[in-house]
Amino acid sequence: MDNYFKKQLYVWTYDKIKENPEKFGGDFSNSLIMHEYLLCNHSDKKVVQLEPKDMSILSTVSRIKNKLLKKNPDLDYRTKYKPKVEKKAKNHLENFPTKTADR
Repeated sequence: MDNYFKKQLYVWTYDKIKENPEKFGGDFSNSLIMHEYLLCNHSDKKVVQLEPKDMSILSTVSRIKNKLLKKNPDLDYRTKYKPKVEKKAKNHLENFPTKTADR
């Protein structure tokens, strides 16, 4: 998939989320955004007629949606599948006593 097409997918996905954030930013939005992509771009085909590259595009749309929701939390309406807050990694040596403290 070339970068130009990927940028088009970003724009399309962002527009869909912005258009209906409750639907495309909700808990079951991965399947809904993929279904919407199929309706918009492959409505003349049956699912069995889709090629592997089309299925790859669907998963790309889903990943893009997740990235966009992470960057735009105001559009994220997920409750059940909301990603956990990332914690900063602590220094793993922080809790070990120093040599002088052991004496």
